[in-house]
Amino acid sequence: MPKSQSAVEFIVLASFMLLVILGFFAVTSSRVLEAKDEGDRKTAEDIAELAYREVEIAKSVNDGYIRVFSIPQTVNGVNYTINITDNRELSVNYLGNEYVRFLPSDVIGNISKGFNQISKIKGIIYISLFEPPQECGDLLDNDLDGKIDLEDAGCANEKDKDETNCGDSICEGGETCVLCNSDCGVCPFPSFIYFRNTGSNVAKLDAYGNVVLKGSFQHNFNPNPGGNDEFIVYSGGEPVAMINLNNGKMFIKGYIYQNQVNLSPSPPDTDFIVKNSNEATIAYIDNSGNLYLKGRLTQNSNP
Repeated sequence: MPKSQSAVEFIVLASFMLLVILGFFAVTSSRVLEAKDEGDRKTAEDIAELAYREVEIAKSVNDGYIRVFSIPQTVNGVNYTINITDNRELSVNYLGNEYVRFLPSDVIGNISKGFNQISKIKGIIYISLFEPPQECGDLLDNDLDGKIDLEDAGCANEKDKDETNCGDSICEGGETCVLCNSDCGVCPFPSFIYFRNTGSNVAKLDAYGNVVLKGSFQHNFNPNPGGNDEFIVYSGGEPVAMINLNNGKMFIKGYIYQNQVNLSPSPPDTDFIVKNSNEATIAYIDNSGNLYLKGRLTQNSNP
């Protein structure tokens, strides 16, 4: 009886341990899949935000604005869809993860991968596919290689729209990383700096120097850290700027300067400087608490 009882106890213990191990692997696998899904959802959001930023800029400027911008054909080598429905819903679907961003009113058109043209006429934003000019019949040396139209190896016929010769290892003329990555390299996808609490984003700074806050913004105010979750910039031991990570409110001691063409911060030991992947300064806070942005600040929004 004692031997039989020991054998039964061993089998029960071994079965229990096997269940624990299987449970551990199940939980681990589930978390890995959740992390991948979260990454894919974040990618869909980033693509949508790239397009939404163009609409937001056009909405904020005067009539007569026109700009050509590009949306990447693939992201991380993966195809995706982007579309505007009823001039209202901007949706991106990446690996089955859909992200929807509602556009402001008075937006007409659709958005496509590749080159798009956005313009503002009488307060209305128009978006359409951009068609480059027919360069191979205009009697001009468009890619500046010394050859004109059909004399250029990049021209197949007079109706060819691009005189450049993709594949010659020279990024020339109208070639870009979108149209010819073999010559111009792979396009860097715009990056973002997010300020988050445990639940969601409360502030965001994109690669173009635009800031989006969940809460309000206040300048000419002495930041008063309260010991909560806060992002604080100090100068001389005193706080000069602060973002509350619970409500997304931002306070600066100085003033804000937006849409700055050239940003010239002091040496890095005196200013808080943010640069993009091209080493260009897109935002900085000086030692007086003044905030300088390449782009614009939007408050009480969805970062």
